[in-house]
Amino acid sequence: MKIRRILSQRARHLLTLVCLVLAPAISMAQGQDSETYERDLMVIATLLQGGFDNANQSYFDVRGDREDKHRRIHQVIEPAPDSELGEHVFLVSGYWDSEPGKPTVSQLWSLAPEPGTATVQMRMWTLEPGTGIDSVPAADELSAADACELLWRREAAQFRATPRMTCAEDLPSEVVISERQLWMSFREPAQDFQLHRTRRFECYADIPGVGGGRNEAYDRYDGLQLHDQGGQAWFTDKEGRRFRVSLFLVDWPINNYEGIFTRDSLVVYLSEDLGESMKEHGYAFTVPEADRIGLNLKWALVSCYMNSNRFETPFM
Repeated sequence: MKIRRILSQRARHLLTLVCLVLAPAISMAQGQDSETYERDLMVIATLLQGGFDNANQSYFDVRGDREDKHRRIHQVIEPAPDSELGEHVFLVSGYWDSEPGKPTVSQLWSLAPEPGTATVQMRMWTLEPGTGIDSVPAADELSAADACELLWRREAAQFRATPRMTCAEDLPSEVVISERQLWMSFREPAQDFQLHRTRRFECYADIPGVGGGRNEAYDRYDGLQLHDQGGQAWFTDKEGRRFRVSLFLVDWPINNYEGIFTRDSLVVYLSEDLGESMKEHGYAFTVPEADRIGLNLKWALVSCYMNSNRFETPFM
């Protein structure tokens, strides 16, 4: 009994010693809460990246016969790697009127914590139109006097950046970012551009549009790349006819029937260039979150998708 009591005491002493040794490690494993700005900065930096287009705003300005119509603008925000300005630096570039040959003024956006606060600061510079990701100027080429500073704050399901100073006219005076949209306001002229986030699709067209298991020869025109905010891609068939495939995720600002709520839709169009005019052959629509859509006119078939069936995982 005495030997057993001695062994029990030693076991307790050993357990106490182990707990004392492990206590600091357990304490360190609890982690430390970060500042609010750190999480906000990570979310803002993620939301900003991508392509954006105001095709929806521009279309309904015309449809509604609005006097101060918004010009069509396409913007791409992409990380500027290895920038001396910091970890979260982005090149903002794009073009007007759905024509890549009309580049907008490029911009450089740099995100960082606002010193002494729990706020995210964004500094912006104007760059030459058409500036590419490989020609972003170095930090010592940017003048601090030319920078515009905006401060971000969190709102319901979005972030808003407002100026702490008067910015140059070609830089936005206010920016709002959410999962689906990017809004930018400018002082001169006083306009707000409401851009929707784009999704990339690939399409192909078959002529004729074989279906129903018919054993009939057809020609396929594939590799058509476009986005779902008024994006378009062209192909010419073997007879020399020139066709356009378009995608448009419609975000209705109005109802198209009085008293009835109109739901948003993803639409695919097939049109033909007749020289002096465009002929719309047909369109199909589905729910806006769809990642594929098709149209079969029998004499022609169009199929668009975000993920190719070549890489789809088989399922029941």
